[in-house]
This record gives sequence, structure tokens and C-alpha cells, in this order.
Amino acid sequence: MKKMVIAASLAALSVTVHAEGWRFAPGFTEQGFKFDPSLAATVNYVDPRNHSSDTGFGVDFNFNCGLIQDPQNRMRTHLQFGRISDSGLKANAFELSPRYTVPLRGGLSFGVGPSLAMYQVEMPGYDKSLYGIGLAAGINYRSGAWYFGADARYHDTQSKSGVNFDNLTLGAKAGINF
Repeated sequence: MKKMVIAASLAALSVTVHAEGWRFAPGFTEQGFKFDPSLAATVNYVDPRNHSSDTGFGVDFNFNCGLIQDPQNRMRTHLQFGRISDSGLKANAFELSPRYTVPLRGGLSFGVGPSLAMYQVEMPGYDKSLYGIGLAAGINYRSGAWYFGADARYHDTQSKSGVNFDNLTLGAKAGINF
């Protein structure tokens, strides 16, 4: 199933990037390209399929994508780092999610895109890195120096030694724009 999702995503991306106006590596080749970064603290409700749900904390760093950009500069990349710890289960999360973002009004926007994740999962007798692919969607509000947002993310991870970390994450974030 994962291979089909990856193949479909790559096929859709290859067709899309050949559309007129899409640019490769604008962050490295265009003078004056603006990354417009935001940094936020996050609080997440993490609900793994085979474990009890828990609250996690982390950081979200997002910016205009410097690798691929559409004609209206609507691609934003989200890098998220998080940690959960519950009843012997500990997980460190690293997520990368490029999102196509649509401005709504008054600093409000909605974005959706694929997400890649790596989880360092620890529990009694088990300490492994699990990799996952998923989908992320979020609503963001940027006004002056302030940044607020909410996300929903789902990741399907591979299984190692009979353990996986498939999870649904709902998060809220608050931070600053640079």
C-alpha cells in the first residue's frame, strides 16, 4: 500500500511540476527569494494505533519552500520535531511536510500535502527507528510577528519486530514570524 501511495504521489508531482511557472530550487537560484520563516511551540494529541494516546510537545519550523515553488509562491515546508512519553513508551518524532497553501483572508491560510516521518520509538525491550509516510493538513494565521496554527497529520509506519507506530496527530501551535 505504501509503495502505491509513494508512486502515485511522485507521478502527480512530476505532472504538476512541468506545469508552466513552477520553479526548481528558487531558494538557491533566485536573488531576493523570501523564505518568510515561522517558528512555533507545539502541543500535540498523538493517537498511535497500537498504544494509548498521549500529549506530545515540540517545535514547528515552516518556510516558503526553496526546492520547488509554484507561480504564486504557495508551497511551504513544515519541519516538526516532537516528543511523547507515556507509560513506558517514548517516541521522538521528526516530520517533513511540503504543503500547497491557499490564502483565505486576513492572514489566514490552509495547506495540505504529503508528509514523511521518522520516529525513534523506545519501550521495554524495544528501541528502533520507524519510518512513515502520510498526509498533513493545517490552518495557519500569520499577522505581523505572530503565528498561530492547527494541524492534523496521519502517518503509516513500517513494522519492525511486530511493532509499528501508525498514528493520528492533532496539534496546535503558537510562535513568531521572522
